Amino acid sequence: MAIVRRAQVGDQVGIHDSHMRSIREICVHDHGEEEIKGWGYREMRSKEQWLQTLDNQNKFVWVVEYEKEIEGHCFISLVPEESKADIYSLYLTPVVYKQGFGAILMEHMLEVAKENNIKEIFLQSTITAHSFYKRYGFEDAGPMQKVEVGGYPVRAFPMKLELDG
Repeated sequence: MAIVRRAQVGDQVGIHDSHMRSIREICVHDHGEEEIKGWGYREMRSKEQWLQTLDNQNKFVWVVEYEKEIEGHCFISLVPEESKADIYSLYLTPVVYKQGFGAILMEHMLEVAKENNIKEIFLQSTITAHSFYKRYGFEDAGPMQKVEVGGYPVRAFPMKLELDG
């Protein structure tokens, strides 16, 4: 049975590996091999960068763990002084995809945003996740763009969600 929990030191390899698997095995169907060349084969962030993220009181990372393996994660960064937040990732591997874990992760991020009086949440959506985010009230904040990831252009939708006071 899979569980969702806050990320901890030692999860960084599993987070990275599941993130890259999600891009290579799920996003590839909407984005194609050319787009995922850099995006889905990036090197892992340094341990120091992960420690800084996990130690920061305004950054929240949750993981989906199944049979002691990380099969997904999400990451939201709050900017309380501006009442805004950025969702940097929400990715699942095929092992847990379409089983409700995206919704659970999203609910955790929305809850922490509301608890911290965040008024706006921004993100760059993949083509794959675009309709998922729309179901939560996110709206396009501009036309689809090409964002460079790993040296390759990746199509993304800038999106925004306004939270009630």
